[in-house]
Amino acid sequence: MGKKRLDIYQIENGYCYNSDSLFLYFFINKFLKNNISLLDIGAGSGILGLLCARDFSINLTLCDINNTNTKLCKKNADINNIACEILNQDILDSNLSNFDFIISNPPFYRKDNISSKNTHLFLAKKSENLPFNLLASFVRKSLKQNGKFIFCYDAKEIYNVFIALNKNKFNISTIQFIYPNESKNANLVMICCDFSKKQLEVLPPIFNFQNKSYSQKTKEIFSFCNTHSIKIKENLL
Repeated sequence: MGKKRLDIYQIENGYCYNSDSLFLYFFINKFLKNNISLLDIGAGSGILGLLCARDFSINLTLCDINNTNTKLCKKNADINNIACEILNQDILDSNLSNFDFIISNPPFYRKDNISSKNTHLFLAKKSENLPFNLLASFVRKSLKQNGKFIFCYDAKEIYNVFIALNKNKFNISTIQFIYPNESKNANLVMICCDFSKKQLEVLPPIFNFQNKSYSQKTKEIFSFCNTHSIKIKENLL
């Protein structure tokens, strides 16, 4: 029997989840277990954390700086009958701590062509809204000593990511790259880190497309996640 479909409401003119979120959940799923506390930073519509809570018995906290997103999280948690705590705040100003897992699909674009006129898109995409070095520092203080920090980021920024993780005493235990197709450079990296001394494991790459269609692996991941997007106007939240 397949996994229960997760219905996700999203606003029409804002940031919506894409394959990055589904690839990241497929990666996170390898490490998850029952009876843990999990914080999803920059939760957006709640998709990552809600997928975790659909498939595992966890104590879930969703946090986002954008009030529209926390409304979406509430709506999506309710329609999928998932219990969780939802916080509308800047994670860097919070006192949250003592989590077993912290996950995030943070804003990671440096491009100047992301307009600040659409606040929803700007907050979700532009790295200046949550600089990775500050995110890593927060996670360092908020994660249990045997906990895991799992996230994705722009593959082109991996040098700066490694510097920030090293500064905060993280050990990178598992890494996996996503490629648009076999002829292009990686555009996404997924990383699991902790405070162990485990030797780095580099997982096989995932190619999003092959022969102009979704690859077999991508189709497998989409089926595994089994999500359904429902677009609504923001004023209907």
